[in-house]
This record gives sequence, structure tokens and C-alpha cells, in this order.
Amino acid sequence: MKKGLKKFSLFRSTFIVASLTALSRIAGLIRDVLISNVLGVSFVADAFIVALRLPNIFRRITAEGAFSAAFVPIFSKKLLEGKASSINFSQDILYVLTISIIIITSLLQLLMPWVMYLMAYGFSSDIAKFELAIIYSRITVPYILFISLSSLGVGILNSIGKYSVASLSPVILNILLIIALALPSDDILLTGYFLSFAVMLSGFLQFILIFLTLRKNRYSLKLRRPKNYDQINKFMKLANPQIITGLILQANILLSGAIASFAQGGISTLYYAERLYQLPLALFGISIGTVLLPTLSSLDIKNDIAEINLVVRRSVKFALIMSIPAATGLIIISVPIITLIYQHGLFDELNTILVSKTLIAFSIGLPAFILIKIYLPIFYSMGDTKNPLRYSLISTAINIFMALFLFSKYGIIGIALSTSFSSWVNFLLLSNKSKSFMISVFSARLYFDLVKVILSSAAMAYAIFFLLNILTDFSIASQILIITPMGMLIYFLILSLLGVLNKNDIRSIISR
Repeated sequence: MKKGLKKFSLFRSTFIVASLTALSRIAGLIRDVLISNVLGVSFVADAFIVALRLPNIFRRITAEGAFSAAFVPIFSKKLLEGKASSINFSQDILYVLTISIIIITSLLQLLMPWVMYLMAYGFSSDIAKFELAIIYSRITVPYILFISLSSLGVGILNSIGKYSVASLSPVILNILLIIALALPSDDILLTGYFLSFAVMLSGFLQFILIFLTLRKNRYSLKLRRPKNYDQINKFMKLANPQIITGLILQANILLSGAIASFAQGGISTLYYAERLYQLPLALFGISIGTVLLPTLSSLDIKNDIAEINLVVRRSVKFALIMSIPAATGLIIISVPIITLIYQHGLFDELNTILVSKTLIAFSIGLPAFILIKIYLPIFYSMGDTKNPLRYSLISTAINIFMALFLFSKYGIIGIALSTSFSSWVNFLLLSNKSKSFMISVFSARLYFDLVKVILSSAAMAYAIFFLLNILTDFSIASQILIITPMGMLIYFLILSLLGVLNKNDIRSIISR
């Protein structure tokens, strides 16, 4: 494949994934507005959000994380051997994955009270909330089976360059949750049941959609017992460290949630803040990482090192250009954004202030969150799964230690601060180790561009402060509608004047 075509394909595919992810996140934002309006920061909101934890954990490990990171490189190599070889390999993995997830979901149903102690021990002092969280969680658990099987289909579709359906399928979850919230009910307990059943149903519909798309692309998979376990053993040898890494990262989130459960409304406060900073994370981090993994897996470290460096360098530069102003913007206008989105119904002004401060703490780590999503595919495409595992253990230990210490002083905000700090540590460890693969990303030129990005973001911040002061008589919605495009215009204008973006870059972005 020609370099120009690779470059075009990478950024075009990233744009497709980011666009469809944006659509999903917009639907998710509408969903969260309704959740905050209908449930607020209540015990039902806490119980339902905890019930979402396990499905989200498995979605991140399978569809967005460890499983996909292990499956895609091997599938890509099998695809080079022939389509039949890749399908046989996929069917072997499908069988093992199905059996494994059925066992896991069955155990979760049986052991849910003990699992709940791990996820939200603070709920144990409130029996009604604790029992409600268990019931909601048992309803949502089947989603794990469907989304885990779907992740295999997503890995295949991504490997063959079919990103659209895989990126669009999460919209189903948001649409069904919106419908559940719109159902007439004066009882928020009943609304919690509607939401939980909607999660389970959405998993089934995503599964059907993905596998119908596979069939359309002539990649129909059959559930049959493997004839040869050699390639499964090879896959598991590669996948195990990645799965453990994913589990550690998700355990990190669970432990943060367990600490937050000791504060009234702590779980929902973290959730509302997380949902906002995860929008740019999904657009720029997950989207680039999704496309980057199969791209790097198709290259040869010995013969294509210059191409690999070019792809990674462009991805990191793009991530910095987008993540730093995004973090700056979230920090500056956190209160207006949260007021506009969440402050309705049961969500009051005090909730806005707390969620705003938590969002600011998360935003400090936003560039690191995004860069980690870019750096992990480098290691996985090179077959190195041990170092990411080691670094995740280090960052998790730091996060837990800091969270326990800062929670006693700053409450929920301390948990967000510890998450951001530990993510920066994780990124720095990954960045330093990547040099051993001859990956040279942060050159003098990129550092110079980084300074320009920071200066442009500072100018944008000054402009936003100025606009906020002269728009005090406008409604919050009008302020944000004016400030957001003006801030972006000023940022990209200064970025262009400083030479970080040239006319060809801008023309290229528009054409793609």
C-alpha cells in the first residue's frame, strides 16, 4: 500500500469513527440530561449508575480494550494468509469467548451481593439502596454476554476497514435509555427498572446488528467446537496480559467508585463529570486508537519503522492539538456547561458546583487519557503486552493511594485529581518505553509545536473570559452558543498564524 494512501486511509477512517462516535455521544448527552432531570443526584441514580459499571467494564475490556487489542493484530495476520484462515480463527475464538462469558455472567448473577460490596461498599449502610443496586445490576448483567460477543465482530469489521456500523451501534443503547426515561412514570424506582431492562435489550440489538453486518460482508461465523487449540493457546498467551491490564484499569475505576460510594451522591457526581470529559476522550482518543491498532499491525517494525514513526507522530500531534484546548475549555466554562446540561428537575445548584469542580479535576488529565489511547496500540502491535501491564499496576497503585488520601480532604474532587495524576504517570512511562521500539515521537519540532498549542489555548482562554464578562445579560445557552465557536475560531486562527497548521493541512482536513 502506498504511503499517501495509508495516510489518507488513516485520517479518513479516524474521521469516520470520530463522526459516528460524536453522534453516539450526542445521544448519550441527551440521555444524561434526562437522567439528571428525572433521577438527579438521588439514591436511585446511584443504584442505576452502579448497575451500569459492570456492563461498561466489559465493554471497555472487550470492544474498546484488551480483547480487541489482542484479537485485531492476530486476525490481521490471518487475513493475509487468506479469508478462510481468518474465519476459522474467529470461530475458534467465538467458541471460547461464548463459554467464558456465559460462565462469568452466571457467576455474577449468583455472587452479585458480594460483588456489590466490592463495587459500592458505602451502600451497605443503606439497605434499600444496596438491595436496589443488586436488583438493577442483575437485570443489566446479560448485556455483558451480548457486548462481549459483539466485540469479536467489531474487531473483524475494524480489521477489514468497515468502521461505520461498529462505531454507530452504541447509539442503540442511548436511544433505548432515552425511550425508557421518556416513559410516563411518577415513580423513579420504576424508571430505574425501565433503564436497567433497556441496557439489557440494547446489548442484544447491538449483537444482532454486528453479526448481520458480518454476514453481509461474507464473514458469517458459526458456533462450533475448535478442531485445533494451538492458535487459541497462542491467542490467550498474547491476550492474557492485555486482559489483566484491562481488568486492572477497570478495577481502578471500581475502586474509585467504591471510595465515592461513602459520599452521599458520590457515585452520580463522578458519573456526570466523567460523561463530559469522556466526550473529547472518545472523539480523539478512542477514535484514533481504534484505527491506529489495525494500521500499525499491518506494518513491519523492521521495514516500515519510518512509516510507523510518521503515523504515530501525526496521531500524537493531532491529539495534542485537539485535547489541550478541549481541556482548557472544559475547565473555564465547566459551570455554564453543567448548568445548561444538568441543572434541571432534581439536579440543583449545589450539585452543579460539585460536578463542576470534579470535571475540572478530570480535565487536568484529559490530554494524558487521550495519549494513553494512542500509545497502547504501539505496544500491542509490537507484541509487547507486559510493559503496559506493569505500568497500569504502577499507576493504579498511585491512584488508589492518592484517592484515599485526597478523598479525606477534598471528597469526590480528590478522586478525580488522583485519576488525572496517575494517568499522567502512566503516559510518561509508556512514552519513555516506546523509545526502545525506535519510536521517536517527541522531537524538537513537536515540542516547539506543543508550546504553540499551549499559547493558542491560552489566547483562547483569555478570549473566553473576555466574552463571558460582556455576555452577562445573555442566557447561559446563548453564552455557550457564542463562546464555543468564537473560542474555536480564535484558537485555530492563532494556531495557523504560528505555523502549526498550514493551508494544506486545513484543505486536507476539509476535503476528508
